[in-house]
Amino acid sequence: MVDATNRVMIELSRRASVKGAGHSIGTNRISLMCESIGISTSKNAFPFDIPFSGVISGESASMVMDLGSARKEITLTGKIYEQEITKHRGGDETEAVTVKLTSYEIAQMLHSYVDSSFVHEDQNISKLIILIPSRADNNYEYRNTTDETGHINVTPDTPLEDLPLIPFHFANRSYDVTSWSFGHTKKTFDYFKNTDDEIQGIRGFVSSFSTDIAGAETPHIGFNMTFIQSTTLVSDLINTTF
Repeated sequence: MVDATNRVMIELSRRASVKGAGHSIGTNRISLMCESIGISTSKNAFPFDIPFSGVISGESASMVMDLGSARKEITLTGKIYEQEITKHRGGDETEAVTVKLTSYEIAQMLHSYVDSSFVHEDQNISKLIILIPSRADNNYEYRNTTDETGHINVTPDTPLEDLPLIPFHFANRSYDVTSWSFGHTKKTFDYFKNTDDEIQGIRGFVSSFSTDIAGAETPHIGFNMTFIQSTTLVSDLINTTF
């Protein structure tokens, strides 16, 4: 299993446009030390009562209008510590800049990023990555394969710390997807093999970000962040093309 020290990261739009540079897992990403992660999925469905249903059958009934949409929101709470930040604006890997920032600098930077627009790739936060342990592959079978990282042989008794990692997302495994569906699940449940692999993660935007600088916590700064899953066709086109 690949040892990913940082299990929660936010990614900048710029990473999508930096091609073939051999960047590391931390390039154009910021790690978050989370104490709690809340995930909320709210389905948009509208129930309405059927008139006279109780008169006919002796039991009233309701119907629901399912629009096939939902709001997906992730709230993160934790602390910001000083860390190395690697920024890459494209081109050769030698152009990457790595610097260790204090917790205060990282908090300031994150506030400025949330305040930015999607057209600024080096500032726009476009993805949230949460790595979770996984036993089953895309077909609900225990993971059992050999690749460049070695042999993966998962059983019902494999400890959580020894399981391969996959990114949390809202997709379904291929086993659950009907043949006529356009759902994309081919690589979504692939496990994390190399530290320079691209990670599916959750696309969206940070709707709110707050920090708490308290004397007792210094130099570690408490934070609260709300991330909403979304896709903007215009921003995706810009961030992957330029």
